[in-house]
Amino acid sequence: MNKIRNIIFDIGNVLIRFDPTEWLVNHYGQDPELMKLLYNEVFSSEEWKLLDHGKMSEVEAASRIITRIPEYQKEVERIIYHWENFLISEMPVSLYFLRKFKEMGYNLYALSNYPERGFENTIRYYPFFDLFDGKIVSYEHQEMKPQRKIYEILLEKYQLDPKECVFIDDTLANIHTALEFGMEGVHFFHNNHMMDLYLMLEENLQHMKDSDASLL
Repeated sequence: MNKIRNIIFDIGNVLIRFDPTEWLVNHYGQDPELMKLLYNEVFSSEEWKLLDHGKMSEVEAASRIITRIPEYQKEVERIIYHWENFLISEMPVSLYFLRKFKEMGYNLYALSNYPERGFENTIRYYPFFDLFDGKIVSYEHQEMKPQRKIYEILLEKYQLDPKECVFIDDTLANIHTALEFGMEGVHFFHNNHMMDLYLMLEENLQHMKDSDASLL
């Protein structure tokens, strides 16, 4: 294993829980057709992707979606303009380990696909973002994972050696790109993966201490 000095985190469903399907079931499960409609026309829409990409304003996104489903204007506007108020929550186990990694001396970075207003409000609501040594967010650069360019931006801006980085993300395609750069990768979909990473990083620290001691 390479000597790891930097941990790069995805945000959604790694540190912040984001589950539109659960919210749709809880609020519209009694009307499956509406539930499916909002999922397809809002959360799975091209407009939603363009918001993440920083290539469309919320006003334009809402307008385009409402043109397709005008009878649900109120629902569309609530989601587009206020989703971070009711769709996200902290993941306490992940945040516990985030703080532990900081205490252990690792550099922490965020690499995330996220729309502008939602991200600005998220970092306002959740102070753990202060733990990061740097962050790259899709809307700022109009580049998205899993495309290589946004990884290159992160590595260049913070002068990171990919062989000294471990990247954790809930989407396998994003992990594959990180591996192409020579990073270690953790495909996160269970709290045990954070524990596994913690144990690996403890071992990594010991190896680096042993290596430094051998040079004396």
